[in-house]
Amino acid sequence: MEDLPFHHRRRQQFLHEELYNRTRENQLFLIEVGHDNENVASTTQSENSIYQFLHLELFWLWMLDYTAGVPIHELASRLVAIIDAFEKWNDVYQSFQQGAALEFPEFGPYEYIGAPQFSNLFEYENTLQLISIAILLRDQQSVMRIINVLRSHRGQDGLFEQLIGGYVEEEINLDSCILGKPYDTLLQVFYEEDESATLNLVKKYLKLWYPAMKDHPRWYDEHLHINEEGYSGYYGYWAFEAGATVYLLDLDDSGINHLVYPKDLVDYGRKLREENRYTSLYTKQQHNVRRVEGGNPCPQSGFWETSARLHSRSHFAQGQVMPVFDDAAYGETIWHWSEGQ
Repeated sequence: MEDLPFHHRRRQQFLHEELYNRTRENQLFLIEVGHDNENVASTTQSENSIYQFLHLELFWLWMLDYTAGVPIHELASRLVAIIDAFEKWNDVYQSFQQGAALEFPEFGPYEYIGAPQFSNLFEYENTLQLISIAILLRDQQSVMRIINVLRSHRGQDGLFEQLIGGYVEEEINLDSCILGKPYDTLLQVFYEEDESATLNLVKKYLKLWYPAMKDHPRWYDEHLHINEEGYSGYYGYWAFEAGATVYLLDLDDSGINHLVYPKDLVDYGRKLREENRYTSLYTKQQHNVRRVEGGNPCPQSGFWETSARLHSRSHFAQGQVMPVFDDAAYGETIWHWSEGQ
């Protein structure tokens, strides 16, 4: 496939080779600027904006390459860096919220809420796309990391619950989505028992999807808005969540032929499943460490506490070195996972 001309490799016809090259070059420049801004951010609020920006620019670069026809097995290994950035954004968002709670105690104490807001079309669709790609790549570690960030969102949105149902111990069935249309249509697919009606619902969703994205502030209709430098905000229009739904329910998609349906990604996930292969495999032990000695890397992003110091409950990012308190009453600093996440 890599030897084919660009117009045969691309996965959507709106992307021509010069537009791809110019837009990709601009994406790399934006990511470089984002990293430069990390060093000059003066507040947690500005840090939050920078890390959300970096996560999304990396994600849209991935989507652009997918649209351009980059082989899926090459793209699969790049997802982990996007999840790293997603978690980093969430970690900084928690610090921002903690600071706001201290500065404005009249609004109540800090409570963990994952960074993406499901009531916002922009953040909801971006997050659905991200977890759906991880599902289709059979990247279990990435799926579980996303679910961990979104643990505060459980029990709120029916489509999210159906997508993660096979990955969590407690399934939650809801009959509606926070944003309603068009997502309620895709949610119905999980409850419809007639196969023909199920496929009609998927097709209906694919028809409704793009018009429903008209308020997406970054990429809607961007294939029509190429600037003088030759790039745009078009990275591809993909209803990845429809692909994840078809994959999870093992539906026959031979009759689905729609521009925004990522058929070859669904086929890739099916092939991995048939061969019992994964991009990454999750084991419970990987996220089941509940005790860490100070001075060691944090095994899982979240809140930890230690009896070595009063009011020690703090949020740490995965990989961050856990502090050691030299004046600890018991001579050592042992951090324990806080159950009240």
